[in-house]
Amino acid sequence: MKLSLSYDRYLDAVWGGWIGKSIGGAIGARFEGYKGWIELDPHDLFPETIPPNDDLDLQVLWLKVLEDKGAALTSDDLAAAWLEGCWYPFNEYGVFRRNWRLGIHPPDSGRYGNAFWETGEGCPIRSEVWGYVCPGAPDLAAAFARKDGQLDHTEQSIGAERMFAAMAAMAFFVSDVRRLIAMNLQYLPANTPIERLCRAAIEAYDEGLSLRAARERLLTYEGVPEACDAQINVPFTVLGLLYGGGDLQETLLCALRCGYDTDCTLATAGALIGQILGAARIPASLKDPIGDQLVMGIAYHREEMTLQALARDTVRVGALLCNEVNGACEITDQPALRPLPPQARNPRLTVAYRGLPCAAPGETVAVDVSVSGPLPADPQTLIIAPPTGWTCLPETAVVSATQRTATFYLHMAADVARVQQANLFTLRLGELQHTFGVVGAGLYRFLGVYFDPLPPEGDDLARRRRMNHHFVSWGKDYTEGVEPDELYARWSRVLNKPAVLVSRENEVDLRQVAGLQGACVAYFDRMIVSPDERDVYLLIGNTDAFRLRLNGEELVAADERLAWSPFNTVVPAHLHAGANYLWLELTRRGDDMRFTLAVRERGPRGYNGHDWCVDLADVNPLAD
Repeated sequence: MKLSLSYDRYLDAVWGGWIGKSIGGAIGARFEGYKGWIELDPHDLFPETIPPNDDLDLQVLWLKVLEDKGAALTSDDLAAAWLEGCWYPFNEYGVFRRNWRLGIHPPDSGRYGNAFWETGEGCPIRSEVWGYVCPGAPDLAAAFARKDGQLDHTEQSIGAERMFAAMAAMAFFVSDVRRLIAMNLQYLPANTPIERLCRAAIEAYDEGLSLRAARERLLTYEGVPEACDAQINVPFTVLGLLYGGGDLQETLLCALRCGYDTDCTLATAGALIGQILGAARIPASLKDPIGDQLVMGIAYHREEMTLQALARDTVRVGALLCNEVNGACEITDQPALRPLPPQARNPRLTVAYRGLPCAAPGETVAVDVSVSGPLPADPQTLIIAPPTGWTCLPETAVVSATQRTATFYLHMAADVARVQQANLFTLRLGELQHTFGVVGAGLYRFLGVYFDPLPPEGDDLARRRRMNHHFVSWGKDYTEGVEPDELYARWSRVLNKPAVLVSRENEVDLRQVAGLQGACVAYFDRMIVSPDERDVYLLIGNTDAFRLRLNGEELVAADERLAWSPFNTVVPAHLHAGANYLWLELTRRGDDMRFTLAVRERGPRGYNGHDWCVDLADVNPLAD
């Protein structure tokens, strides 16, 4: 049986959702990242100035893509709009922007080099628009949400966006929050931390635990230290919704008390309750402080920058989709609406990598190319054009309406002089053209691994342990001043192969060249080529002590042990035009060590406010 929703009720609910989203974001922004318990006097809810809200900004941009593309929109359409209309380079947003510029399309753009932020909050917070344009059709809303989420995330965060989108799709008809959550948990990937913690949140609520006790249980079960991780923030959002009891202000305060990514948890919870209430029923004490102005921080702006106009335009798209693809709901009493543009059905090319979209000299990457959409009856020739230093086998393939896939093997020459970060390939099928990329790996020369067989003199405790451990001394030069070229040659003889470490996804993994266990010190160097002179940030994820030199200058010497994150150490640096010599010492004092190094543009917005560099290259030691 088809659901029915009047146009006026539809508009009021969507307007209420956008208002609730804005209220939550405004209240929570001041406390973002605070991981303690937060008590706030209801009289002090709002800041003096309402800030832009990245939870809402991208959804406004997604509405533009819906208006332009309709139900036929693809992840690539969203990606292209993001690069054009949204400058945000933070966290997983920056990873997506980097990957897209390297020619890596969704879903790989959300996977490659995204180990820390793949479970970030960045896509669960932009779920509402998909539910708003799919009233009564949770599966359709979740399908749109997947196209969005896979730009910059993997399954846990994508699942959370799908769940919230489905909840918004059904909140037009189901006002019981507990039921809404239970109905849509199915969109979370089964037996993952985010799914287990959301179920634990419901169980704690059903058991009658206090909010504080429920929060403590979730953190104890599977809490994470990253403030903006969906694995903990989505369950905290669920707690806010459950313990808020359908009251908008109390819901926001409950979500706020849990801390962590408060602008996001409050905005998501506020949007759902605001939608259920509708704009007309939101108390003036919450609605008036934010007004009707649509405050955005991105370049794209709509003709009318109000929440009311945003709601009206969202409902127009949703009503038209109900007429076209959403068979679950009928919008009654709708006015005459300007139709969505007709969508031409053209062939489309997609690329799937067999493994990582990354290669070092002498390596081959296999890709499967698929053709969707209409094709002529006669067979068509699919042509691939590689960048310099690469070959493709085959160079052409035949596709047709009955044979829609082809496999290409992309090989980087072993003796290529420079390994570019960006290696773009072009596929052509008639007049259709598609560009994709393979990332050139970073190349470090291995200069040796060393340890002390005995502890320092006078360390009696260490001497007692000498039978069980190796030892290292921070600050000691284990290379004894031997030139790097000589060390590289020596350790190539030791390994009986070129002593080169291939860095994929920015990782410097000692295990690739040395299986030595226990405490040790390892040395590496690398020649990075910049097309121009520039200031950059070196972003380092370290778990143990290290030293780093660039062009003979010691930039940092850190004697510390900590958990890994990509931004543990941030080093301002200057690259010359041409080759730049990087030297690295890594210390491992425990069972394991992790180290990553990446290069980001430097500017006034700080180390997380500018794009990652994608135009650098490595000198290939194997080409000598």
